[in-house]
Amino acid sequence: MRVTRMLAVIAAAALPLTACGGGSTEPESKASSSSSAATPQTPEIETPTVPGLGTTAHTAGSHHPIAGSGGGVLDLTPTSVVYVPAATDQTPKNGTYAVVAYKARSSTAVAAAETAPAEGGGWQWIAPDGQSVTTLDGDATSVTPAGFMGSGPVALGSYQWRSVVFDLTAAQHGGQLVYTDGEGKTYRWQMPAKDKGPEVARLKKALAG
Repeated sequence: MRVTRMLAVIAAAALPLTACGGGSTEPESKASSSSSAATPQTPEIETPTVPGLGTTAHTAGSHHPIAGSGGGVLDLTPTSVVYVPAATDQTPKNGTYAVVAYKARSSTAVAAAETAPAEGGGWQWIAPDGQSVTTLDGDATSVTPAGFMGSGPVALGSYQWRSVVFDLTAAQHGGQLVYTDGEGKTYRWQMPAKDKGPEVARLKKALAG
């Protein structure tokens, strides 16, 4: 009789221990997994890719301030860039001329002209550190490479070889070429830090003489 009572006491004492074993029957590893799965993930932000040499931008043309004609669509294709310590008997103030050769083509029923800096458009160079350089900075406007001096409106169905020049320091090589068109839209091209492109030899020859 005494043995029976002892067994009953032991059984009663064991019941609370079983109940206190946890409020969930889910294994610990599974609960941890469910908790981490519910944590929101930070989305990755994609950086837009900037095209390089040889890429054509279909830009809005502008009315030429002198000729009066223009508008339409002007296709611009930078093809080559060179970095030279002097050009057409001119010396840069900042150490290097960066000269970009590009093709300008009219692709609509009217002649198309480029926008000018005075109109809030035209060409810029954005250095790797973010500094903006215009064609009017330094001594870039005096460089005139023969064969790459097209200007004014481009006639329907034709194209011209042109060039844009910047007076840069060595640290500003390898920046981005930027063009703002007649509607204020901006186009960018990533420039290599060294000479590159199919017109390099012809461009250097034109800059030397």
